[in-house]
Amino acid sequence: MSLPEHRYSRTEGTRLLCVGVYQDLGFRRRVIEELVDHRERPVAPPNGVDVLPVLAHALQVTRQEARTALLMLGAWAGFFLSDVIMFWDRVADRRGHGADVDFSDVLAAMFQGDDQLSNGRPLPWSALYALVALALWFAHRAGGGGSAARSAGLPDPVAKAADGAGSLVSLGAWAFAFFYWYSYVSALLDGHAQTPYPLLFPLALALIAWWYQTWQREALCRRLARWTFSTATQPELPEGPLFETLRDDVRREQEAMLTLYGPDSPFVGLGQQGTPWSFAMELRKRPRQPGEKGTTDSGADATDGGGLPRQISGPLTADTALSMIEPQLTRLRESAALSGKDRLRDLEVDRFVYLPGGVERDEELEVGGVPDPAVVPRGTGRSRGLPVYDPAQVAAHQREAVDEGGEGRRVFLRIRVGAWHEQVVVTVLVRVHTQGRMLVLEVLPYVLGPVRREFRAVDTLVDRLPETWVRSALRALRHAPVVGVDAGIGGLATLRNTLATGWSDRDALPDVPRVSLRELVSTKGLSEFQRMDSTRYVKTIQERIVNGVREALKAHGYRTEEFEQHVYQLSGGSVFIKDMSGGAVATGSHGSATHHGTTPTPSAAPTTNAI
Repeated sequence: MSLPEHRYSRTEGTRLLCVGVYQDLGFRRRVIEELVDHRERPVAPPNGVDVLPVLAHALQVTRQEARTALLMLGAWAGFFLSDVIMFWDRVADRRGHGADVDFSDVLAAMFQGDDQLSNGRPLPWSALYALVALALWFAHRAGGGGSAARSAGLPDPVAKAADGAGSLVSLGAWAFAFFYWYSYVSALLDGHAQTPYPLLFPLALALIAWWYQTWQREALCRRLARWTFSTATQPELPEGPLFETLRDDVRREQEAMLTLYGPDSPFVGLGQQGTPWSFAMELRKRPRQPGEKGTTDSGADATDGGGLPRQISGPLTADTALSMIEPQLTRLRESAALSGKDRLRDLEVDRFVYLPGGVERDEELEVGGVPDPAVVPRGTGRSRGLPVYDPAQVAAHQREAVDEGGEGRRVFLRIRVGAWHEQVVVTVLVRVHTQGRMLVLEVLPYVLGPVRREFRAVDTLVDRLPETWVRSALRALRHAPVVGVDAGIGGLATLRNTLATGWSDRDALPDVPRVSLRELVSTKGLSEFQRMDSTRYVKTIQERIVNGVREALKAHGYRTEEFEQHVYQLSGGSVFIKDMSGGAVATGSHGSATHHGTTPTPSAAPTTNAI
């Protein structure tokens, strides 16, 4: 089933999440769980990522992993069966021709040891190699202890301790693997090994691992390399009504300027919240100046040809205030595109609706209806039903909720900058209230960190490809135990998910987005340059917001002195001074000021200072 193109389908964030399903079994299972198992749960707003290609790659890897698990299971079954046959013959020879031999006798003999069949070890070769495989798999997982600790935000001493523990475990596992091969080779040289199967079956497992790893690396090169991802054809979703419905739902939810939310976590997927700021001021009309003109135009130009403020008739509303902010941001984007390569040239501005949860993702509502009529009125009252994410529903919510100031349904101006190839995503949410002759402005900045380092390391791996068959064969021999255990775990998870899909609760209560896949694999640490850039973006956007509000106040004939005072007080803790005669001002925890009683000359003009 082909996938629809989305504006984020070819971004770097989408590419790295697709890479992640090849490298992290836990992440791959989480993708399928969130998108397929929880069909009652809408997806989080896309923050530079299209989750449909990620799901398609996850399902493709899962199918290939299931095939690998079946092949590995067949090899292990043959390995164990060879042990059983060899010991069965050994027990029969000991008891003589015609003696009865049952399976319990054979098992007892296998775990008692035999000089010729197991070189005197109290384990059959298959069980001994199974322990080797488990030890190497555990060592492989423990080897990433330090990076996992750092990703979790733990201090460096803890991460170093995890690295040291992982190194010791890995060393012990490799010593155990060397013991296995030494036991077999010594038995072979001493003439005790009567059959080559303890060597042939590990080689068969390595051959299966070689085939699986070759398929993975070919997929990474052909579809997910930096130079091929933008044009390569990505895998398709499986056929069937389940995935057809899922594809349509996800596409509609990712394109809509609306999301459902739960009160415990409304801003899923935006990352870490920065320092929010807000202010409230009374709207007071200023005296009309001589020559000032009035108009009913609600455009962004707030002055007439002579430079005097052009007053707009009608009250200042949240809608008109946002309409004055949006052109400021648009001009910022256009100027950045003309002046250089600043990421502000890709700045996105839109009005985004947060709707309280309580409806199914495809439930039909009246146009403008909301889930909880006790929280927010039902809207227009028209009877035509549309899904909650339908464009007509979204437009009605944007139109009706922008000025209502409700507690449940909220409209924000969302400003987004995807920097560092979508590794650092800055989002600023703006909301304006104008009820009761008051102006309240709320600004919430968020920063989403880079994708995990191991996902980004795929480019180093791909740059080393293609490799010689000798090197790839040796690598497969070394990784075969780990691949076998991983494939077995993944195959069991696939079987469980398949059974759960057939027996899942189709009457689950409607839910809201709980997890953002992009945020799930993000790290909290930013480099110094990334931190500098994110701070610059937030400050620049806030300045444009301030300019838009200032122009809105001027255009509607309101005084701006109190607004200017609030802005400068909130800007880095500074103090705004307007028309000051006498007195003294001190800032900071140890600041001091002294008034000397001097009086400014009459010709001195009032000045504005930020201290």
